[in-house]
Amino acid sequence: MLSRAPVAPVRDWYCDSAHWDQFTPRDGDVIIATAPKVGTTWTQQIVNLLVFQNPEPRQLGALSPWLDCRLQMPLPVALQVLEAQPHRRFVKSHLPMSALPIWDQVNYIHVARDGRDACMSYLNHINGYTPFTWSRLDAVGESDPLLPGAKPRPPRTTREFFHHWIEPGGTRKAELMADAFFEIERSFWA
Repeated sequence: MLSRAPVAPVRDWYCDSAHWDQFTPRDGDVIIATAPKVGTTWTQQIVNLLVFQNPEPRQLGALSPWLDCRLQMPLPVALQVLEAQPHRRFVKSHLPMSALPIWDQVNYIHVARDGRDACMSYLNHINGYTPFTWSRLDAVGESDPLLPGAKPRPPRTTREFFHHWIEPGGTRKAELMADAFFEIERSFWA
C-alpha cells in the first residue's frame, strides 16, 4: 500500500523520478536509495548475498536495475526484468527520499558517506567518461525541454572540481554537485 506519494519530483541528466510511477512493488522488495558515489554497488552486492545466500557472481546491473536512470536500461526493459524475478527483488535509486514513493511493504536502505569522499569519487567517475557517455548525457539534456541543453563539463582537476562541487546555489538541473548530494542526505536524515 502506498503510504506517501513522491513530494519532490526529480528530473535531470541522470534520473527521472517519474519512472517509479510505472513500478509495481511486491511485499519485501528492497529499494537501495543513495546519493551517487557513496557505496550503492557495494550495498547492492551485500543485499545480493543476503537474498541468494551464496557468493555466486551475478550481473548486478541486470539483477538490480537503476530504475530512475535515463541512460542505462530502458524503463520498459527494467520493468520486465523486475517482473520476471521470482525472488526478493532489490532496486537501485539515486533519488532523495522525497522523490520516491513510500510503500508499506517495501524496505528502504540508504547509505551515507562523507561528502568530500563522494565528491572525489564523483570526480574520478566523470574523469573516466568516454566521448560516448558525454554524448548520451548531452542527448538527454537536448531532448528534454526542462533541462538547459548539453550536460555542463565540470573542472577535471581535484582542487577546481572540489570548489565547483561545493559552490552553493547549484541545482540538480545544473549537475550532481553538493546541493544535490546534501538534498539526498537531508531527505533521508529527516
